[in-house]
Amino acid sequence: MKPKYALKSYQRRPGLFHSRRGRQSDKLRLNPLLPFNHEHPCDCGSFAHLPDPRRGAGQRHNQALCLALFTLAVAAGCRGFLAIGDWLNAYHDELVGLFDPAKGRLPSYSTIRRVLLNVDYQQYSACLAKFFEISPRAGEMVAVDGKRWRGSYQLVSEHSTTEPHPAIQLVSVYLVERGLILEPYEVEHKSNEIKVLPQLVKQFACNGVVFAFDAINTQKSCTSIVESHNHYLGALKGNQSGLLKEVKANFQVEDTYTEFSKGHGRIEERIVEICQTLDDIRPWAGLCTLIRVRATRTLLKGEYEIVGKTEIRYYISSLRETACQFAHRIRSYWGVENKVHYVRDVTQAEDACRIRIVPLPQIWAIARNLALNLYRDLGFNNMAQAQRRCGFSLKQLKSIFRMK
Repeated sequence: MKPKYALKSYQRRPGLFHSRRGRQSDKLRLNPLLPFNHEHPCDCGSFAHLPDPRRGAGQRHNQALCLALFTLAVAAGCRGFLAIGDWLNAYHDELVGLFDPAKGRLPSYSTIRRVLLNVDYQQYSACLAKFFEISPRAGEMVAVDGKRWRGSYQLVSEHSTTEPHPAIQLVSVYLVERGLILEPYEVEHKSNEIKVLPQLVKQFACNGVVFAFDAINTQKSCTSIVESHNHYLGALKGNQSGLLKEVKANFQVEDTYTEFSKGHGRIEERIVEICQTLDDIRPWAGLCTLIRVRATRTLLKGEYEIVGKTEIRYYISSLRETACQFAHRIRSYWGVENKVHYVRDVTQAEDACRIRIVPLPQIWAIARNLALNLYRDLGFNNMAQAQRRCGFSLKQLKSIFRMK
């Protein structure tokens, strides 16, 4: 029986990493989720024109080759530089035949690390973005949520080569409808993710996009979203205590939608109610709809059912939609947690990683996001399975990068 993840396509596409030898014989699956940009460099892919700060004397390995090997290794499931070294040794002959490096030598994992230390992670991300033209479209929902890389902190030490700093926090941007991840944004140590949302709105410069976020971003920044002709869906909690009290006191149910979900040993009932009567609600930029979600979980313990406590959550939005539509949007927003943060923590072991010298954590996060996008583009639903198959087979790994 043909597996469901088999590669399907009737059209060849150039690859992210172009090698000098060998050709890809597999027919690739053409997924409309990731439109391809045909205008890109042809020497080790998108990294050919990245500025190299190293001096010319003594260079043994091309910077583009180092970045290409690093990106391939992360997609193969490598979780650190030592793992990259083992991967290079395991596929040494195949990689030499694929890239044809000078004198048949591949860079060591320490060389790749030194190269990455001198790379601007934003330029690295921009090079990868040239391979896939990913940008929000009108009507799509963009989920925004911050994630702290727990193992990236640096303590004070006599042997430290860098200044001490707390754990690095990055803001993930997730396209809900297509399941794709955009470039992460770094949060300064003495700041928070509130300042990131206006940058996102300004950078995308698009109309009709719905920005979904948790309570920390339910701020006056909603004004910039409305002024840019976009929409928002934000959680409402105690950080906006005045608005929250008014919503609770004046909420009038105008439409209701009930849905059930079963899984992980529990049954959850969610009742979504909306109110579009805002007479006694303080002015808020673009506010059109109040949403209340009542969720009740029933735990299944053998023959017994344990009914848990009902949790009530409130949201505000500039959209005018039905309760059913808001239920789908709120449920889909959690994809940034389930399909991005959880996968990076559990499958890719990001929190356990102790890589902490800037800009290495940022570059690793960008490479992991690209790997997840490529897995999903190839038709995988199980990210752990996709990572295993790319780690077991260089042929499978080449296929997701469209390598010739």
